Amino acid sequence: MSRPVSAPRGTRDLLPKDGPAWSRVEEIARDLSSRYGFDRIETPLFERIELFSRGLGESSDAVEKEMFRVSGAAGGVEEQSEWALRPEPTVGIVRAYLEHGMHVLPGPQRLWMIGPMFRYDRPQAGRFRQFVQWDVEVIGDPGPMVDAEIIELGHRFYAEAGVTDVIAYVNSIGDATCRPGYRAALIEYFGAHEARLTDDSRRRLRVNPLRVLDGKDLDPELAAGAPRSADHLCDACRAHFAAVQALLDDLGVRYEVDNRIVRGLDYYTRTTFEFFVAGRRGQQQALGGGGRYDGLVELLGGSSTPGIGFGIGIDRTVLAAAEQGVTLTAGTPLIAVVGADTDALAFRLKVAAILREEGLRVRVDGSSRKLGRQLESAAKLGARFAVLVDPLLADGIVILRDLEASEQREIRLDEVPGAITM
Repeated sequence: MSRPVSAPRGTRDLLPKDGPAWSRVEEIARDLSSRYGFDRIETPLFERIELFSRGLGESSDAVEKEMFRVSGAAGGVEEQSEWALRPEPTVGIVRAYLEHGMHVLPGPQRLWMIGPMFRYDRPQAGRFRQFVQWDVEVIGDPGPMVDAEIIELGHRFYAEAGVTDVIAYVNSIGDATCRPGYRAALIEYFGAHEARLTDDSRRRLRVNPLRVLDGKDLDPELAAGAPRSADHLCDACRAHFAAVQALLDDLGVRYEVDNRIVRGLDYYTRTTFEFFVAGRRGQQQALGGGGRYDGLVELLGGSSTPGIGFGIGIDRTVLAAAEQGVTLTAGTPLIAVVGADTDALAFRLKVAAILREEGLRVRVDGSSRKLGRQLESAAKLGARFAVLVDPLLADGIVILRDLEASEQREIRLDEVPGAITM
């Protein structure tokens, strides 16, 4: 017998037992996207490597270390181009925004998507090489109000998913006007302590000194003494960040200012933020994050256009909810249609079809097992109710059984949807 083939390292299978929690979290994300006035967008799972190199920055880990590169089939120049599986969604969305002329539409554009992303990273708890992310983007709004709105949306998402004690750590890393001064201050500071830096941090210091603060192995004492971005903001960036904080205060959103939140991608400007469960900080504990990217559209070939967004990990949200003992269930409860008459299978199917037309989740037992065994099996499969059908009952009458309470009653079939409770 040949050895079974296993899934690639760093990936996971979403099994039926995990489905309800995932479905519920994705359902919350879709519902909030609609309630906050976002429109759906989808982009390819792979793009030209050039897009990610330009948009994310050559020095970012996503490009340097974590890119899943793929080659096209033999053929013309197009097929021989180098591609990469998307490590994050923002640059692809901005590419689509420009390619399809969305910049001429009434704005700002409010866009959302849910889909898989790919990072060739060392697998750890809650960090997979293929992961699912909910992403929202607002392109064309420069004001601080949308920054606060996006952060409040993230908080609402976690609250509705049952994840408690979430806090947003926020920062401003300035813009093209004031960031050069901050970069210079970081180079001077870390250059004086270069012996205490890892080889990776020394390289980052030469290419993008802000990313030294994002290093996993940075000496905490050295990090604590580093220059703060807040001390180098220009008047416009300082006023913008103060307005964001005032709006968050007015909304009652829980947040703290953390000058080390610089994010790992080069396109960020001004407001940056990350979500954590309070008391659980660390590279592998972030539930999601985002920030402004006011220069990204221009970098990819468009005119100067502000933007802001976030990415929230569905995997980590489900994990955080489970760690807090939250049971996530999606949709209406499962109903089993059963019956003792083995000659009435068509009747069972007809009843199931009617209930499905009402939007209910239904499984039909088509076996010839005794009724008790069918009910036992339904309960094991997670059904909350069973509808017992019998041609001998009066026309339109079924038996609705609550499998948890072990109670049942005769009821009209058209009354079943109204009698179903969570």
